[in-house]
Amino acid sequence: MIFFNNVTKIYPAYLTKREKAVLDGVSFKIDKGEFVCIVGRSGAGKTTLFKILLGEEKMTSGSVFFDEKDINKISSREKCNLRRRIGTIFQDYKLLPTKTVYENIAYALEVTGTSDEDIERYVPEALDTVGLLEQALHFPHQLSGGEKQRTAIARALIHNPDVILADEPTGDLDPYNTRDVLDLLLTLNESGTTVILATHDKEVVNSLGKRVITIKDGKMVSDSKKGRFIL
Repeated sequence: MIFFNNVTKIYPAYLTKREKAVLDGVSFKIDKGEFVCIVGRSGAGKTTLFKILLGEEKMTSGSVFFDEKDINKISSREKCNLRRRIGTIFQDYKLLPTKTVYENIAYALEVTGTSDEDIERYVPEALDTVGLLEQALHFPHQLSGGEKQRTAIARALIHNPDVILADEPTGDLDPYNTRDVLDLLLTLNESGTTVILATHDKEVVNSLGKRVITIKDGKMVSDSKKGRFIL
């Protein structure tokens, strides 16, 4: 489903004071329905991998395929369609502070031209999935960290994506809410959604017992089917 083929990303010297290879010859394949942890210390290149897959960053060399399509060669329209198939969850939630939980999720549908009738049907379904129906009219500042992240997950789910990219989704959460978010990601994976979790949290990775791809200094140093955090 997803194939990174010898991907290198070099940031020029004017951005980083000296030329820096954030990714250096990285290759791996992720099949449909897998749950994969991309691990490494902060700055290892995990977020850059996600940005390249989403078409937000261009790689210096190599290629990335999504369902056998080279994302470097697809049109802008195809790239928009690709992004609808990928739901993204961030550590800092990226919620709109002046919109309610319901409105934050509905907005993701409004920008793609979804009808009001469909929005009224899909948003409650997403809220129910993450257990936030009672908080639908709350604003982000009224939510706990765990509730904010579940709102972000509901927003990521609203287009029924094939893949969820979770970029340090538990970084700001306490252990209880961390487990809650992980259980939700596992449930989504069990329903057939491919989940790719980027994290530097050793306890999170070791508790999951899933495939682990380890990135160190821009290089892939291991790929274990049921791995542990080894750095």
